[in-house]
Amino acid sequence: MRTRGTQGRLTIKGGPPIIGGSTAWMSMDVFSGGLAHAGDGRFPDFGSGQWLILWMILLTAAIVWGYIRQRRRARRKTAELRRELFERQMAEKELLARDQQLRQSLTEKESLLKEIHHRVKNNLQIVSSLLFLQEEYMADPKGVELLRESQNRVKSMALIHEQLYGTSDLTKIDFGRYIKGLTANLFDAYGIDPARIRLKARTDDIALGVDMAVPCGLIINELVSNALKHAFPDAGQGTILVAIQTLDPGRLEILVADDGVGMPTPTIDGGSQSLGLCLVDTLTTQLDGTLTIETGHGTRFSITIEAPSSR
Repeated sequence: MRTRGTQGRLTIKGGPPIIGGSTAWMSMDVFSGGLAHAGDGRFPDFGSGQWLILWMILLTAAIVWGYIRQRRRARRKTAELRRELFERQMAEKELLARDQQLRQSLTEKESLLKEIHHRVKNNLQIVSSLLFLQEEYMADPKGVELLRESQNRVKSMALIHEQLYGTSDLTKIDFGRYIKGLTANLFDAYGIDPARIRLKARTDDIALGVDMAVPCGLIINELVSNALKHAFPDAGQGTILVAIQTLDPGRLEILVADDGVGMPTPTIDGGSQSLGLCLVDTLTTQLDGTLTIETGHGTRFSITIEAPSSR
């Protein structure tokens, strides 16, 4: 109930109590804006049941509010996880696309490299054929011999590209297999009966790149050719050993030896020395290797170079 006094004071009196307890009323000074308590000045007296209901309401509100906040956090976390999953899926798709592009590019380059080896082999075979045709017009036996030696050198290089073209690894060749093919070509070129001059090939499992296989192949070509021409004169019989093996630490040894008539200790510094041995010395120097020659009972050439793993 509200009443206004004569002095401008607004008085609010309490009516019948809603909850048991003393009645309290307040008065407000309208002019001064003050709020004053009247009556006995006590707050309502709540019973223990009402306090329990109040606390239950507050607790329920707190639980509901906590649940709402938890749901919000869960939704934000779910959204972040979905975004991370989407970004990861996009990154994986991009990586797969790049991998596919790289594989396609690698396949194209391998095909191109294979075609290059094939064309180099064909071109070298053309050069070899031209040298063979030139022999037909050469009356000088010494000239014919020189053309045949050049033809064998070209064939030794063509054989490397032929082997590279026929394998899956386009950068390295099985050098043991290459030696067998090279020596077979030389025996055929010089018309050597394998029953008269036997060949022993002893090779480790060694793979060489083109940059090393070509000079090593030329070295073996020269040394085996030299043994076939000079080691067994007058249809003599004997054995030629060709070996390539790994030495410690990190070195390769190319060995060509025969049990023929031997030869005087050669001087490879020019003069009357043959072109083949000069070529062997030049190629050994190119490979930063060491050439050792032993003569007497047969001839033994040993070339030591760095192993492919250390080059």
